[in-house]
Amino acid sequence: SVLPPVAALSRSRSAPRTDHHSPESDGRRRPVDFADTSDEQKPDSPLLVGEGVVEEAADDGHVDEVTDYDGEGEDDEAAELLAEAAESAEALFLMRVSTQQSKDALYEPISTRAADSVEAGSDGLIWHAQLVGEDYKHPKHVLPSGELKPRRPMPQARASAFFDSLVHTQDGRFIFGGVLNGWPALTSLELRAITVARRTHLGGIKRLYDAGKAGAVPTTPEQIATFVKKYLRKHSVRVTLRAPQWTGRGWSPDYGGRLAAAKLVHMFGHRYAKAKESAADRLTWHSGLLIEWEHTEHCSVVELAWYNGLAGYGGKSNFALDRDEARPALYDAFPPGLKGPWVNNRAEIRVLDIPVRNKEEFITFLAKHTGPTKRFLEPSISHSAKVVLSNGTQRDLFQYVLNYISRNPGYADARSNCQTFSCDLYRLLTGNSKTETFHPVCRPLYVCRTSDFLYPAAGPSDKAPA
Repeated sequence: SVLPPVAALSRSRSAPRTDHHSPESDGRRRPVDFADTSDEQKPDSPLLVGEGVVEEAADDGHVDEVTDYDGEGEDDEAAELLAEAAESAEALFLMRVSTQQSKDALYEPISTRAADSVEAGSDGLIWHAQLVGEDYKHPKHVLPSGELKPRRPMPQARASAFFDSLVHTQDGRFIFGGVLNGWPALTSLELRAITVARRTHLGGIKRLYDAGKAGAVPTTPEQIATFVKKYLRKHSVRVTLRAPQWTGRGWSPDYGGRLAAAKLVHMFGHRYAKAKESAADRLTWHSGLLIEWEHTEHCSVVELAWYNGLAGYGGKSNFALDRDEARPALYDAFPPGLKGPWVNNRAEIRVLDIPVRNKEEFITFLAKHTGPTKRFLEPSISHSAKVVLSNGTQRDLFQYVLNYISRNPGYADARSNCQTFSCDLYRLLTGNSKTETFHPVCRPLYVCRTSDFLYPAAGPSDKAPA
């Protein structure tokens, strides 16, 4: 069975309820000696994370474009979902997380039992966060009240609060169970690395902690104070965190309802509205598919884009009527686990039901929102055809896109993007293997991946026996 959205932190492990503040949870932390590690001058070195490599992520300068939301109305939804997961160990996490206002950070340790229930593995998404000292007051990242601004593209936290929230598990991991920088999706995170970037002409990165390999984590108040004094006054400190297993494979609540079949499919494209376009803007075309269903009640837009590209921007979809409202309904529809920073080298696939019944009404919608100060520039439909695929219900479509994203999780402007995805799905639904991408700029490097819709990515349990 599929866990409710707020309890999707691990897939199978469960445990009886435990009061977070009960006496048995007082031993949540096992002190670990904090020892300095040897210097490593590696100016261009990526961060080592488990078995893979995560490239250095930089602040992209869009810090002030994030809109803050007050979280009104989310508590009721979270409480209802938590009731369904009352007997799962995951509920121990979300009982704390989901009852917070959506923009609030939470830095309090969870019980050891709850931390132990976070499923270990290498499939979870990797996140980086910046640690700062108590006296950090940069106006770009700190509110007049002295609190850190919530929901930064590069999440930020006071070092003392972050380390004080970690819980050491039975198998040696360190788990952060709060809400990092006010992003509801950033919870139940495993600490994988602590790195220091020297602010000198020599530069270089020093690894203070590399999970399972070297270094140690400050756990006692004395160790944390020593860490802050030693590293946060002259250096830039980052932590590397790994989210639960399910984040690497996608999230879905239990799906129900009638299974309508797809009838017609249309490939469309447009440029993004801008008052003044650059040369690069004029070559940037977004493409998606419009699907008409047999029930004729509404259509669905299927598109691929940046991971958390909607949630990170406050649920503002170009295909939603209330996009320009302060708080669109789509944002309220997102469970906490989907509200995180956007990632421009990883993809997500969206299936959005929109209030049009056919291609003609969709064209009218596009025309209404076309203009330099609106949503679209030069929208058009390049291909239209009947859906001939035998298994073409809503449930089938969801399975296809889950299979596809599990095999193609990355986003690359030239090779794996919205246009290549739209072309792949159009070919699958129509059987037309000669369909090309919407715009010629993507055609030279296009490689058909239609078969990726049919098979999920192989996991450890799918390997053939020796």
